[in-house]
Amino acid sequence: MRRPLVELHSRLGDIPIEWLRLIEPRLVRGAFLPCWIWSGRCDNNGYPLLKSPVTGKYVMTRRFVAAMFWKFPDHYYVALSCNNINCLNPRHIVPQEEHPKWAPPTVGI
Repeated sequence: MRRPLVELHSRLGDIPIEWLRLIEPRLVRGAFLPCWIWSGRCDNNGYPLLKSPVTGKYVMTRRFVAAMFWKFPDHYYVALSCNNINCLNPRHIVPQEEHPKWAPPTVGI
């Protein structure tokens, strides 16, 4: 079952408590901008990191956010529909089976 996405008109009970406690305080939202920018810790490539409340290790924040809103297998990749690597807007996060940079082989000419 999918949880509703975070929206301005959402009831407070629909928003995961993990989002309010761990993600929301570290987000920067610009007026009329679609991306929600992570202001917390990032890895060397600029991807958001979050200390897991369960294991205490740093995890990819985008995958953590995707798990709050969707149920998907562990082998799925979590990609963005925008090109901003620091974006954590749930509407921009897309769980998918194939790697986002993978292209199917072309058929011979």
